[in-house]
Amino acid sequence: MDADVERTTLTSLLDLEEFEVVDAASDRRAKLRRFTLVPKVAVGLCPHCSRVTDERHLCRDRQVADLPMGGCRTELVVRLCQFRCAACDKFFTPRFADLAEGAHATERLMERLAELASHGDVATAARFFGIAEKTAEGWYYDYLQRKRTERESSSSLQPVQSLGIDEISLKKDIGSSAAC
Repeated sequence: MDADVERTTLTSLLDLEEFEVVDAASDRRAKLRRFTLVPKVAVGLCPHCSRVTDERHLCRDRQVADLPMGGCRTELVVRLCQFRCAACDKFFTPRFADLAEGAHATERLMERLAELASHGDVATAARFFGIAEKTAEGWYYDYLQRKRTERESSSSLQPVQSLGIDEISLKKDIGSSAAC
């Protein structure tokens, strides 16, 4: 199989929208699949001034755990770049939705870990994914807290003031509308 076709196929199978596979290796004895990923976009959006920059300061590889594939642990080596914004002279590393904040794991692994832990316990979920129990515990509680915070910040719903309002009566304020 052509190397470009293989990388394209692996990128599609891995299904991480923001990244593409540049290398793949597997160790059958260790039951491990390792993929090296790079971001599809080579620029960053400065979180300080909202300007786009392509001035890279440095790049680092980060080890990230992902969902198992074919009975093997999956490890991602993600190449993350730090950018320098010329406009505001600040440094930043772009955030990626596929990578869990504050953990060396993908967001989908964290979601599945939380789901398994909710049906059993964190220790069993950690064993299933081949993660140290204390690490899984920290990830689990951080994930729950982050989701709770996201839910609270996104719910800008107001309490119900009235049901079945007759708009004309409400505008006239003649009292024929029942308020809750």
